Amino acid sequence: MNVPTTASEDIETRPCPCGNGLPYRRCCGIYHRGEAPAPTAEALMRSRYTAFALGGLGDYLVRTWDADTIDPALTAEQLDRQEQQWLRLEILDAHENGAKATVEFKAHCRPFGAGPAVTPQVLHERSRFRRRQGLWRYIDGIIDPPPAAASRNAPCPCGSGKKAKRCCLR
Repeated sequence: MNVPTTASEDIETRPCPCGNGLPYRRCCGIYHRGEAPAPTAEALMRSRYTAFALGGLGDYLVRTWDADTIDPALTAEQLDRQEQQWLRLEILDAHENGAKATVEFKAHCRPFGAGPAVTPQVLHERSRFRRRQGLWRYIDGIIDPPPAAASRNAPCPCGSGKKAKRCCLR
């Protein structure tokens, strides 16, 4: 897979856009190049954010989307397009329970062409993931999710409709 590069700076040596401090080549680049699968749902979420931030990685985004939940009309070419300048990723919470996981994050962005004076927008999402045959896949996400319930008898924050104690808190 070709990973996009810029003329002014080699993406491979820059800090990864996911914000963990490693160079891209040793961080999300490993997953984008297919050298290894993301070991956790959070790692997959970070790599998907980075794919959106870099653009041109629509194939990766399609490949890491759960086949049961991806819109069949959605194409890699559509996902290749960069419509925002992604500025920063903030992981708020991550929980794994067996083959299910949720990752809550805020992704800060600015529309392309908007100057630095424009207030960045924030995408706040609680994403759900599923592991099948050892591979984590993105299922879906709740935009601007309500605060996660702390009670075991409350609905599970992953959105399954089950009580938390029968789902992710098991």
